[in-house]
Amino acid sequence: MNPYLLLIAGIAWVASIGAAGWIAYGAGKDHETAIQAREDRAVAIATDAAASAAAGAIARIEIKQVTIRQQLEREVREKTVFRDCRAGDDVVRMLNAAAGAASAASAAGDGQLPRSGAAR
Repeated sequence: MNPYLLLIAGIAWVASIGAAGWIAYGAGKDHETAIQAREDRAVAIATDAAASAAAGAIARIEIKQVTIRQQLEREVREKTVFRDCRAGDDVVRMLNAAAGAASAASAAGDGQLPRSGAAR
């Protein structure tokens, strides 16, 4: 076999592979362009349908001007204010007992709460 003939056959084979790849790439590119065009068309149709539906709904709106005249209803709310809240003797004893356990760990103070208002 002639080495030049093998070289020419190899070059032709590589060229045919390259041409096939180039054609396949172009076909894939055309396919993606077609898909994008189809999606753009679907978006345009949906946009037009939404715009026409909104225009139809807006056209059906009826404007009514009504003057309402009625007496103002007032409601008085009373909030209980606990500014003079005093605990009873039993509650103070329970709180002192609970604080007594916590005051053992604390060196500040004797752990006793002040007496209730009646016991002062």
